[in-house]
Amino acid sequence: MKRHAVCQLDEIPDGTIKALHIGGRDVLLVRKGKSVYALRDSCPHQGGQLSRGVLTSARVHDKEGKYRLIKCGEVVRCPWHNWEFDVTEGKCLDPSVGLRVATYEVQVEDGRIFVRM
Repeated sequence: MKRHAVCQLDEIPDGTIKALHIGGRDVLLVRKGKSVYALRDSCPHQGGQLSRGVLTSARVHDKEGKYRLIKCGEVVRCPWHNWEFDVTEGKCLDPSVGLRVATYEVQVEDGRIFVRM
């Protein structure tokens, strides 16, 4: 697996998505605080470009019709069919689907982001 220097951490505002082409692949970076996650920029359902989707949260049912948000800023929603994926693991939020998006190892060193692919 090759390590690619891709950009500076301050080039990605907290809570946003950045689309890049790295090592022959379209990749999406998501920044949450000091953490950065890298995923393939293609929905495994029908190929929608995830970087054109929205970064959001998951909503779970609590009790008596009440909901709470989890994974705030850690869910990307595909712009084509609203499929949602956890950016930290690549898993689809609907477990019955069984699909996931590829994820890549990210390292932040001295304010610089490296992706291993």
